Amino acid sequence: MVILNKFTFFLSLLTLVLASACVPPPLDDDEEDPEKGPLEFTNGIYVVNQGLTQNTDQFGSLTFIERGEDGTSIRDVFRTNNPTRELGNRTRSMHVVNGLGYIISTNANRIDVVRMDDFKYLGPILGLEKPRFLLPVGPGIAWVSQWGADGFQGSIAVVDLSSNTVLRTIPVRPGPEEMIVQNGNVFVANSGGFLLDSVITKIDIETETILKEIEVGLQPQSIEIDVNRSIWVLTRGFQEFNQSRDGRLVQLSNDQITREFVVDQGAGNLTINNSGDRLYYTMRGAVFAHPVSQTSISLASFIDFPYLTVAIDPKTDNIIGADARNFQVTGRIVIHSPAGEELEEHTVGIVPIDFCFQ
Repeated sequence: MVILNKFTFFLSLLTLVLASACVPPPLDDDEEDPEKGPLEFTNGIYVVNQGLTQNTDQFGSLTFIERGEDGTSIRDVFRTNNPTRELGNRTRSMHVVNGLGYIISTNANRIDVVRMDDFKYLGPILGLEKPRFLLPVGPGIAWVSQWGADGFQGSIAVVDLSSNTVLRTIPVRPGPEEMIVQNGNVFVANSGGFLLDSVITKIDIETETILKEIEVGLQPQSIEIDVNRSIWVLTRGFQEFNQSRDGRLVQLSNDQITREFVVDQGAGNLTINNSGDRLYYTMRGAVFAHPVSQTSISLASFIDFPYLTVAIDPKTDNIIGADARNFQVTGRIVIHSPAGEELEEHTVGIVPIDFCFQ
């Protein structure tokens, strides 16, 4: 009986070993599949993770996700490819210009530059004061919105991308955020920074002079251009103690407000689909959609989930939502079809706040 038990045990063990040998081990987030080859860093979604912000020694991160059902992801693509370096505190946005990536960390007052094909670090852009977003405006020149050292003195830094140096600054209203280019001009949404503001600043690119300030409502932060070349701005409004002001979804044509819709205080993250005829934004713990031809605001939500931010993938038109969970642990992104159907989700870093698409 003992001999039989031993024989049965060893037979079971052998079967388990043989079965295990036929099953490949699971890949870690940072591993490459040898049959699939190296990751294509120029064909995927970059998730900008702000990171914990309570202390200045807390760093942001980037998560890279390949497109497709079998896409591989790297939870911290910057540190994985540059193991001796860290991104700065409160990483805010990432932008790609001529095959180089520019990663902005607001509290670190710098932009980290990487090569996009292998994500190797090339160096920093310094001399900035609470930078937020980058916009290329001409050959080798980009403008960077920044809040100023105290968060009150807004300006646009004119940056030479060939030397990675700040050439000069253009003073604007407090808290400049997103920017767009139209007809040789840059339109800047001024949220107020640590104050409150309510204007879109129009600046001539060639002369770097302010042409106009357009009142749109309290705390404009996100701005888009539609298929008809109209500009759309979403303002967050204001709430403090017992005071509250609604936000606004505003359409501008020829620097004039042509349509204006009241939205809830706190509405944000305006984005637009690839055909330029449908806007999306977050509000009231959900995602709302607004066709640009629609003459009334949509009361019904499009996706019922409280994403921190949303964006549109320019290659697929999919809607990408960032879920920060409790702002203390790793977040996740959820990819939805243009119809709103949930397709897939990925674990990312702490506080996913923005996206960059390649």
